[in-house]
Amino acid sequence: MLNSMSALLFLCHRMGRGYGVSVVIENLARGLAARGVPVVIGCMEHDGTLSGLDIRQVEPRPAAIAALAREVGATVLVAHTTPFFEALPELRGEFSCWAWEHGDPSPSFFEEDREERERIIRHKQVNVYPAMDGVISISEFISGDIGWPQARLVFNGCDHVPDRGGKGLQDFPLGDSAPLRIGTLMRIGVGEARYKGMRNFLDLTAAVRASGINAEIHIMGRGAAEDAEGFRAAGIVTHLNATDEERAEYLRKLDVFVSPSLWEGCNLPLLEAQALGTVGLAYDTGAHPEMTPFLAADSADMLALLKAYARNRDLVRQHSIMGYRFVRGKYRWAVAVDQTIALLGLKMGTAPIAIAQSAPAFQRGWMSTYVAKFWQILRAEGLSSATQRTLRYLSHHMQRRQH
Repeated sequence: MLNSMSALLFLCHRMGRGYGVSVVIENLARGLAARGVPVVIGCMEHDGTLSGLDIRQVEPRPAAIAALAREVGATVLVAHTTPFFEALPELRGEFSCWAWEHGDPSPSFFEEDREERERIIRHKQVNVYPAMDGVISISEFISGDIGWPQARLVFNGCDHVPDRGGKGLQDFPLGDSAPLRIGTLMRIGVGEARYKGMRNFLDLTAAVRASGINAEIHIMGRGAAEDAEGFRAAGIVTHLNATDEERAEYLRKLDVFVSPSLWEGCNLPLLEAQALGTVGLAYDTGAHPEMTPFLAADSADMLALLKAYARNRDLVRQHSIMGYRFVRGKYRWAVAVDQTIALLGLKMGTAPIAIAQSAPAFQRGWMSTYVAKFWQILRAEGLSSATQRTLRYLSHHMQRRQH
């Protein structure tokens, strides 16, 4: 066990707005500090926007990491990204070394450096994970995708966004006659365009308009103005480089959040949208089945549900409330912090820490199975029957999770 003055050293490539790993580290660091655990963050670059955190630049070399750890009094080192994963095995012994895996998109999405990405994944499986004191993953999907099923699971939280409650009738003052506000949120740029599904979102926009749906379509993200030209040309309302407050307001005001992503280890915008009371739709891929009750097998399924929402805002409201309750109940930073303290053997001061009981995860596989049934019922029996069955089924699983 650590003494009361020991610090925890998190390590990652960059800290800055617009990056999911930064969101995770920031919220863990703030939560741990509130429990009396000192946290230092070592990274190769940061943009200076994260106030109140002890962030220091460090080279991803074992000697440089060890020097920083000794300077700040850290005995537990946790790497969140390459190239820090690769540096830690050499330090195990003097320090407790952990890999916190957020996952790597399939190399098939990246033609230019596919072989290098494949090499990094193989190297971690053979040389990094076996040499660590432990591996933590952020979703059940990631545990399997990295080839390390014994990884310890710590879900991210979603409650870093304000809790404005579920949506009511007042949030749809114009009823079914108003344009359906559909939107997404992602980094806008060519580097991740393929796996983030930018082409899919443009195609979905065209399909929505061709179908006659009365809709406003939006995208928010970080990027340069030239990166957004394709969206503007398609008539999509584009919001660039928003503040956290603007981001929350945007997600709340949407009627439907759509994630076109083809791979996610944890889709934070999808969680955030639902936590702000907006129904979240995603494709049945990656970790999405763990993160929303509303999945689409393909673009035709996505379009079918958008058509249903356009005809019936009460269905939007019902699904918004279901998604809100689902993510607010399952993804909590306080639980992630308590699990971190337990797994890493941390303690506050000289007194033992009361570890909160974490909520058990939903049973693996039930959601994907039911989504397929939902679409069958929707097509065969209509919206009313499908909605009633969905409410009963999700209520059943929520009750099981509480026991």
